[in-house]
Amino acid sequence: MRTPILLLALVCSCVSASAVRAADPQGPPSIANSFRQFWDAAQGQPFDKQISKWDEFIERPRQELYDWVVWEKRDNPSWAKDKAFALKARFADYPRISGEIPSAFRSLEAAIPVQAARFRELFPDAPAKPSVAVVLAPDFDSKTGVLADGMPVLALSIDTLILEKADLGILFPHELFHLYDAKHAGITNDGVMPDTKLTLPLFEEGLATYVSTQVSPGHTDGQYLFQANLGALPASRLPEVARRFLLDADKLSIDPAHNSMAYGRWFEGNDTPYQADLPNRSGYWLGLNLIRQMVKTHTLPEMASWGPEQAQQETLAALRMMAGNSTP
Repeated sequence: MRTPILLLALVCSCVSASAVRAADPQGPPSIANSFRQFWDAAQGQPFDKQISKWDEFIERPRQELYDWVVWEKRDNPSWAKDKAFALKARFADYPRISGEIPSAFRSLEAAIPVQAARFRELFPDAPAKPSVAVVLAPDFDSKTGVLADGMPVLALSIDTLILEKADLGILFPHELFHLYDAKHAGITNDGVMPDTKLTLPLFEEGLATYVSTQVSPGHTDGQYLFQANLGALPASRLPEVARRFLLDADKLSIDPAHNSMAYGRWFEGNDTPYQADLPNRSGYWLGLNLIRQMVKTHTLPEMASWGPEQAQQETLAALRMMAGNSTP
């Protein structure tokens, strides 16, 4: 799914909540060392033993980060079932990538200042040392979340990124924007927030992807969207897809009662198509093209300052215009 380059920028040698805030010599070991301890104890063992060792070496030293960001326990009632299902598949991947984790981790620390400096050329008020944590996680490559005290943090899953051979020169500005916008405008968790509609992740993912096109120019849409078949969608389909998205636009981003079916239809990847005539994750493609229309009448700093309510209102209006409708 990703365009391969060297693992250029994963980031940060610390993974606990305290270590994200400041270097703490009494904090947990690096995620690379934790993985070595875990895999030495878990390799070749039954799954129940493996998951017990995972909890001991990977999660317990950085429990807050896993509770609030990786598994999102507060908003995901089925987190334990999801965790077991995802880890069983991921443990099967470790024999072939375990040797890559230490070297990939070492490259992170060197890359973070370079990537942060590039991002600050577009957003000079962004921090030179963003709050980033490296984790092992089977169900995402990167995402922002909020810790128990309300502090936004960017989590990058080193094992998933290795498996994807991710182009982090493109991915990193995308994710740094999510982190920046969480602190700057209060749009957390990549726009997937309680009591908000699908227009918010549409806006937030579209804007983050657009930022990547500005920070790291010269790539194709398929590369910016991390999916070639999304980049191949013709612009002529935008009105039709916008009209289809409008049917879901008022649905909640987080909706445990309906298992977030609408969100998944537009933003999740899966081996099984969610929509027969559209690639999965087509909300990213629609969002990027929506932002390209919106920047004709709004500046990038202006849009980056919109809070959740205004972002939803502006996105809904732009979506209706793209669909050819002035009213719902």
